[in-house]
Amino acid sequence: MTPLRLGVLGCGRVFERFHLPAIDRTSDVALVAAADPEPARLAWAAPRSPRPLLAESLDQLLRTPLDALLVLTPPATHADLAERALGAGLHVLVEKPMGLTAAHGRRIVDAARSAGRRLQVGYARRFRAPYRALYEHLRTQGGAPSSAEFELAFATREWGAHSAFLGDESRGGGPIEDVLSHQADLLAWLFGAAPKAVRTEVDRSGAVRAELRFDGLTARCVSSHGTYTERLTIVLSDGRAFEATGSRIGTSTPSRDSWRRRRGMVLDRLALARDKLLGRPSVSRTSFELQLRDFSAAVRGEPAVGATAEDGHRVLGVLDACRRSSRQGGEWIAAD
Repeated sequence: MTPLRLGVLGCGRVFERFHLPAIDRTSDVALVAAADPEPARLAWAAPRSPRPLLAESLDQLLRTPLDALLVLTPPATHADLAERALGAGLHVLVEKPMGLTAAHGRRIVDAARSAGRRLQVGYARRFRAPYRALYEHLRTQGGAPSSAEFELAFATREWGAHSAFLGDESRGGGPIEDVLSHQADLLAWLFGAAPKAVRTEVDRSGAVRAELRFDGLTARCVSSHGTYTERLTIVLSDGRAFEATGSRIGTSTPSRDSWRRRRGMVLDRLALARDKLLGRPSVSRTSFELQLRDFSAAVRGEPAVGATAEDGHRVLGVLDACRRSSRQGGEWIAAD
């Protein structure tokens, strides 16, 4: 099988830590070109074998024979760049969110359809082993979900981004765009439907507290920047509960007890430390590798589970509704 000729636009931290290791471990794709406006990032990307063509802009990349483009620039630029790449005949994998508004998302959906090209959105949590196992549990173990609680916080200070968009909502770096977008996509994927309505408040620390109302249940989400935290608990109608963290899944007893609520994260950190000690690929790196393989399969017309252009557009509709709810004092808003 001939590898997919891949170009990368944006050589920042997410490329360095996750996408590039995934490319190196995936024979389905070959990195043939990389672009970044910062000379230092291009110099960092240069010493590879075979050496990719280095460019400073999308225009230069589009003059290179490519099959697909990986868009890893700040979120405020995603819609325009993805639309241009699709119009040039490339398949596109764009980091989340695919734009800042549902109107941006609609443009990209239409561009992908007009070009007859595949667009996927980088919601890599779909490919984490705990969530994949939870997806199967919900479809094979019986019992309808009755409630869900999902706490997710990203450690942005330790991330060391090369650009300053994180924390800037106008550039797509606030908790709604950076964190809640993951939760909205993952819950819709797990439950097989998008939320019907949302209610959102932002507390003094900047943390977002959102309720997403699906048919038959409400999912309560906390989204923030701070100390890394990841814990999803889903309670079924028969009283059983499943708990998934970033690296593990298990059964759970619904409880408001603070220690019980922290227990999952303690076990999660132990699992991550064990994998590091044993030299195993981290759950994050593995999820990005699986996402890239899935994208390659989708381009070749094979079954895929990654977030489609339509999935990404629906998430942006949810985020738009969350912002309106926050501005209107936490009222319920329909998620169009």
